[in-house]
Amino acid sequence: MVTCFDIVSMVVEEATEKFASKYRLNHTDYEYLETYCKIIDNLADEFDADSFAACIDENDMTVVVCIECEDLTILNADHAFYALAENSISINFSATHDENMQVKFVFPSVWQSI
Repeated sequence: MVTCFDIVSMVVEEATEKFASKYRLNHTDYEYLETYCKIIDNLADEFDADSFAACIDENDMTVVVCIECEDLTILNADHAFYALAENSISINFSATHDENMQVKFVFPSVWQSI
């Protein structure tokens, strides 16, 4: 099974190569991102997510991770979703063309300017 970090690490690697003249990867921030991906994997399992997607916003080098699921019902304040939300720059909920819900997390950049 493909994990969130499998997808995220591919886009981070591509961006690291593409922007090597301007940015270098901060390994500590990258480890935090891996932790966030593990939480997203758990959410995906819990809510039967249909897919993952990831990209880098080249304007500010933030990492965008999306999951698509039918429903996201959280019944208590201790849910891991909230820890993830606290570490996100933003979270966006939207409907997909097939009436699923897409949750988009925007995480801080994992690069430092050179």
